[in-house]
Amino acid sequence: MSNQYPIVLGWLLRRWPWVLSTLIILAIAVIAFRTLSALNELKYALTPPKLPQYKHLDTQFINQTGWPSTDTYNHQWPYHASQGTATLPIPYEWLVALEAPKNTPWFILFSEEKAFLTEYIYRLGFINLNDTTQTDPTKLQLPLGLAKTSSIPMPGLNRKATAVGFTCTACHTGQFTYKNTRYVVDGGPAMTDLGLLTKSLGAAIGQTVLSSKLAPFDGRFERFAEKVLGSNYNVVSKAKLKEALTETVAKLAKGQDTINVTEGFTRLDALNRIGNKVFADNMDRPENYNPIEAPVNYPHIWTTSWFDWVQYDGSIMQPLIRNAGEALGVAAYVDMQIPTNQLQQPATFASSIPIESLYNIEQWLAGEYPLKDYTPGELGKISGLKAPKWPDSLPRIDKTLAAKGKQLYTQNCQSCHLPPMDSPDFWQDHWKEIRYEQDGEVKQTELKYLELKLVNLAYIGTDPAQAEVLPNRTVNTKQLGLDTGLCVYVDDQQKTTNMTEDLQFVTVQDSVTNNFALALGAVVEETNQQWFRQNYTSDEWLQKLKGGRPNCLRHSFAYKARPLNGIWATAPYLHNGSIPNLYSLLSEPRERPTFVELGRLEFDPINVGISQGKIVNALNQQSDLQPANQTDDYQNGYFILDTRQAGNHNSGHAFTDDKTVVGKIGKKLNHEEKMALIEYLKTL
Repeated sequence: MSNQYPIVLGWLLRRWPWVLSTLIILAIAVIAFRTLSALNELKYALTPPKLPQYKHLDTQFINQTGWPSTDTYNHQWPYHASQGTATLPIPYEWLVALEAPKNTPWFILFSEEKAFLTEYIYRLGFINLNDTTQTDPTKLQLPLGLAKTSSIPMPGLNRKATAVGFTCTACHTGQFTYKNTRYVVDGGPAMTDLGLLTKSLGAAIGQTVLSSKLAPFDGRFERFAEKVLGSNYNVVSKAKLKEALTETVAKLAKGQDTINVTEGFTRLDALNRIGNKVFADNMDRPENYNPIEAPVNYPHIWTTSWFDWVQYDGSIMQPLIRNAGEALGVAAYVDMQIPTNQLQQPATFASSIPIESLYNIEQWLAGEYPLKDYTPGELGKISGLKAPKWPDSLPRIDKTLAAKGKQLYTQNCQSCHLPPMDSPDFWQDHWKEIRYEQDGEVKQTELKYLELKLVNLAYIGTDPAQAEVLPNRTVNTKQLGLDTGLCVYVDDQQKTTNMTEDLQFVTVQDSVTNNFALALGAVVEETNQQWFRQNYTSDEWLQKLKGGRPNCLRHSFAYKARPLNGIWATAPYLHNGSIPNLYSLLSEPRERPTFVELGRLEFDPINVGISQGKIVNALNQQSDLQPANQTDDYQNGYFILDTRQAGNHNSGHAFTDDKTVVGKIGKKLNHEEKMALIEYLKTL
């Protein structure tokens, strides 16, 4: 028998290439089988979206004037001021250890990727204040608008952890590029894409889970585990981490949104997302979920602290309600679990929201009262965040042309958007106390606020989707425990004979078909009240936190017309971001582009807005277009907004001589008039 070994060895030596190839093929087959099995087990899309390239440029802040401006409260402190949110569904230590996703999941077996928090995240529209060459995870900094919050429950982990979430600056800090400079606009509309962030982060986590199932080819997971676990890296801790990662991906797969209208860069269906988070996720009631269908351009927020009503539809009055509601919408923790048996207590509305921090941010935004020591006939003073001024590094403003544009503004814009803020009329004639009735008594605010015009949809003619969310959506709040006093707008049919004011306090209670606006206002009020009780808040301090205004709400089929200070830095235009520049906005609706490309940062200083690329320009020249909503949402990494789709319409707000056009607000403007008006808007 021993003589057979040389024979076998000789046979193997003669055929070693064939044997080696066979072994390699078998190994690849095993890996492929295990990979396919793992992919089927994960049931999650692991291929990330295509994103725009990121270019690191010199950065210039053009309106860094928040109040107060001291060493403690410098202009950048709100960028990372926690609002108690856990918008990103993984702990902070995972995020800093996470590698960017491979474009193709199969390639996770090869080479290491840079950290998710380096260049990759900035391709999603976030603003970089860091060194993009940094690779040490202990030194990686969060992008502008993301903040850490300690001790937040993480359902995928079944424990508390340090979470990462949005601050208000994540959605309300704009940016654009011109030549070799990146301009940061504090309070401007963000250029981010939350949908792509979710997909990209999910792909990065999913690929890490996939790697963990492919030992010994699990380098991606091993690198992640070593960074997360540090000195606690061992077989047991790795197994627990793998289990937690898998559970997180399962939750991400289960919680994927239903999208009827894609949001894209610079837009978010904020109202429906807040409603889904509060009434579907927090209450664990899937029937309260509403598809994403009414995206809006992130609104700019300078001057808003002094408006009588905020939001595009003029639905909220009190700053604290607005800010706490926003925190709930981007995943602040709040106890809203309903009892499942008689032994359980109802929801307490205890939350992770730091109310005092929200107040400080609002003070930074608002500054001192603009009419303090005001003399009639003079100008008030904004000491908080100011609108950006047109930078000297952009093409110079033509003052002669701007003077002609000022006359056009008076004739065409002022009746809705009010006189410019450098006019005494703005300060003298448009500020009023807010009057309301409570417990049969007429009350009014101590201070005056800027009274904005609310324009009915039938007149303005713009896309109605966002304005219809609050009046039309209902939610089931049965057993939640609502019994909450709110101030609401009442029309003539709702008033009783002894009522004199349009704002009246009512009690909102649980209902299977609660109006979304009132239910949301009640939940936020209960959440704030719980914080007041837990923190032993005095009546005097409580009134300061509330900003001296009652929690008044209204839902109406209308949009508010705000002052146009800084409007040049807030593209895209209309509430839903369906118009790329001011020139198109001032043109007749039929002359506006059908497709708009969003995500491109290059500024167009002539037409004033977002530069458009070759792909979308070619689309707008085609005559044989596919039906609405059939064009690919993303092309070459950018979002292509189809204005023919409901929710994306670019109609209304029309300067035209055609009296049949819905939303006609003025006469048709010729080219010279448009350019003059644009030149004047640059000065505001």
